[in-house]
Amino acid sequence: MYKAAKLNRFALESICFAIPLTRGQRGTAKMLADGLDTGWLTTGLSLVSILALAVALGSGRWPAARIFASFTAFVLLTGLIDFGTAMSRITSPAIIAVTALVIISAALSKLPGISTVLFGRKKRGPKLTLIRFLGSAALASAVTPNTAVVGALMGPASRRPDMPAHRLLLPLSYMSLAGGMLTPFGTSASLMVTGEAAARGVNLNVLDFLLPGLCVVVLVYLTLILVSPLLLTPREKKDEAEDEIFYVEARIDEGSPLIGRSVAKNQLRHLDSFFLAELIRGDRVITPVSPVQHIQQGDRLIFVGNINHIDELRGIKGLTIEGSPRSDAPGEIYHAVIAINSVMDGKTLSEIDFRARFDASVLAVRRGDERLSGKLGDIRLRSGDVLILAAGPDFRSRENLRANLHILDVDNPNPVTLPTRDSWLLLGAFGVFLALALTQIIPFAATALGLAALVIGMNWVSPRETRRIFPFDLVIILWGAILLSLLVQQSGLAGLAAGAIADLTLGLPPFVALAAIFFFAWVMTELFSNASAALTAFPVAMDTALRLDQAPEAFILATAFGASASFLLPFGYQTHLMVMTPGRYRLTDYLRLGAVVFTAYAVGALIALTLIHL
Repeated sequence: MYKAAKLNRFALESICFAIPLTRGQRGTAKMLADGLDTGWLTTGLSLVSILALAVALGSGRWPAARIFASFTAFVLLTGLIDFGTAMSRITSPAIIAVTALVIISAALSKLPGISTVLFGRKKRGPKLTLIRFLGSAALASAVTPNTAVVGALMGPASRRPDMPAHRLLLPLSYMSLAGGMLTPFGTSASLMVTGEAAARGVNLNVLDFLLPGLCVVVLVYLTLILVSPLLLTPREKKDEAEDEIFYVEARIDEGSPLIGRSVAKNQLRHLDSFFLAELIRGDRVITPVSPVQHIQQGDRLIFVGNINHIDELRGIKGLTIEGSPRSDAPGEIYHAVIAINSVMDGKTLSEIDFRARFDASVLAVRRGDERLSGKLGDIRLRSGDVLILAAGPDFRSRENLRANLHILDVDNPNPVTLPTRDSWLLLGAFGVFLALALTQIIPFAATALGLAALVIGMNWVSPRETRRIFPFDLVIILWGAILLSLLVQQSGLAGLAAGAIADLTLGLPPFVALAAIFFFAWVMTELFSNASAALTAFPVAMDTALRLDQAPEAFILATAFGASASFLLPFGYQTHLMVMTPGRYRLTDYLRLGAVVFTAYAVGALIALTLIHL
């Protein structure tokens, strides 16, 4: 830890004694060098590295895994954290458990009949649909990672004929986040906090999370059922058809009858479902397109309209939709959302060679309400963009598919589902896993690892698929989060923050200090990730409990609940970003509904923790 201070002390002594100074000046310089051993330089470097990490994550310019990898390299090279200590943390039980859960969730996503379980076979009203859907999401997220739950459920939710996706997807993300607090393994933040607490001699069991978690889930559940239909209403009636408004590129065929005639004469201005937004000629982008503009060989036309009526464009003789498959091999059409940390993020279709990589062509793109411009192949894609794909026969078997795209059309022909016998075996094994996890007869990490091994051994998830879905980025992020917590603790920053909280709450009820820890973790989760926030606030919570002579369990749980309270911003939690474009949400939707949900969540968590654990 003090390697950096010692190196700087040596450098300062060398520089000072290399310069001709008087004996008194040399003595002063030596005293200054000795002062470096007090640790203030280490604290300063720690603070700078933490602030740099927060700024980098907040900017959104680089993937989180790359940022945490750079942070880890910095703290190791500067000696802020001992190398042996850092390497021992990468095999922590929490990281092993999270990794195993990702593999388990991949197998669970192959169970048939997900849509039937969520919505039933009979058509119900909007409120009954919401009640059943959110209840299923809460139960699923208690034992399965939130990202997997949202990824599996947003496809069926996006295609409900009786209820728009706008009313379902954001409540799904919020409910999954709250439902994860029912168990110590429902979120990565809870897992990390539970592991760190055990290392400090504080053992948290399922009941410690279940009782306050139930309070949180019930309040959030009722809030979403009562409030979300009021706050997530369609803005205008005419917007109901805009769920399928996409950006489509078409090219003028060689020898097309459209060539040499004006836009008006070609009747390109009088289409029912599409609007001609741009005409691209070489490097020129012509917009708006005048009715008297003549079409030339090589022109590309950019249309904006309802993708469900794309046959209107296909019926224009001499015009070909970019990315359309051959007429003798029509393929299947899929809606897909670009995943977080996808290789496509920030790149164009040509740069990633999309067709060769996925055996599919992009017919159309949509990015929320943002207007796109230019050729389809020149658009720099972003996580959350929705693509319309014309897929080839090898599309669903590509190894890199799940890591880069969330397929909304999960009920397409030939879905990848487990046979009936394997489905029942998987459900039975998962039931045993839950029983062992709840009773804690075997450590949770060992139980999760055992089930993951069974899943691979039974080929419910193939070895090739395991390599493809293995969460390397998540492991790097969680390892960096553990080192961040260790740095906060070793540098003395945790003690400083705990002292400030203790001083501010001196003479006040312990509930006030508990609330301070909760909101401190909440602020951290807006700056970092939920796991990073939990591990950053954890040592502060422990020190605060010690200073106030209180049992640490309540303060540790306040850390876990506060770190998972990210409801206000779409960029604070990855599932919120996943549903942004499919649900056509704006920042105001998150702020309005998120503020109400956060209030219910915070009130439920703090009251329950106070009554049960203080």
